[in-house]
Amino acid sequence: MNKKIRLTHSVFLLACSLLFLSAARAAPPDTGLKDTEALRDLKIAKGVFMLDVKDPERMAHVLKVIEETGQSIAAQNVKSELIVVVIGKSAAFLTKDRRGISYTDQRAVAEVQDMMGKLKKSGIRVEVCGIALRGMNVTPEMLIPEVTPVGDGYISAIGYQMQGYQLVPVY
Repeated sequence: MNKKIRLTHSVFLLACSLLFLSAARAAPPDTGLKDTEALRDLKIAKGVFMLDVKDPERMAHVLKVIEETGQSIAAQNVKSELIVVVIGKSAAFLTKDRRGISYTDQRAVAEVQDMMGKLKKSGIRVEVCGIALRGMNVTPEMLIPEVTPVGDGYISAIGYQMQGYQLVPVY
C-alpha cells in the first residue's frame, strides 16, 4: 500500500511539474523590460517577418522568438498581427517527408515544423514562397498543413507592407 501512495504522489508531482512547465512556455519570460516607447499609442502592431534561414536550428530559434514577440506585444496591451513569409532554401524545412534533409538536421527540422503548428495556433500566419518551392521541385501538396504556399514571397512582403505591416527581414 505504501508503494501505491508513493507512486500516486510521484504521478501527481509529475503532472504538476508538466502543468507548470507548459504554463511557463505559454507566456514570455517577465524580464521587467517593456517596449513602452515603441508601442506608445498603438492599438495594433503589424509585422511581416521575411525568413531566409539556411540552418534549421537557427530557424527554430527565430520562430520561437517570433512566437515570444507576439506574446510580449499582447502582454503590453497591444494586439499583434504577425505574418511569417519563408523564402529561399529554408522552405525545404516545411515538407512532410523532409526529403533532402540530412540525418543530423532531422531533429532541428522537426522542431521547425513543431513551431509552425504553435505559430498557427497563436494566430500567426505562415506563408511559403512558391518560387522557392518550384526551385526545389516541391509541390504545395508536399508541405506540412500549417503553412500556406503563395506565388511569390517578395510580393507577399510588398503587399503586406502596403497594408501597413512593417518588414522584419531575418537572413
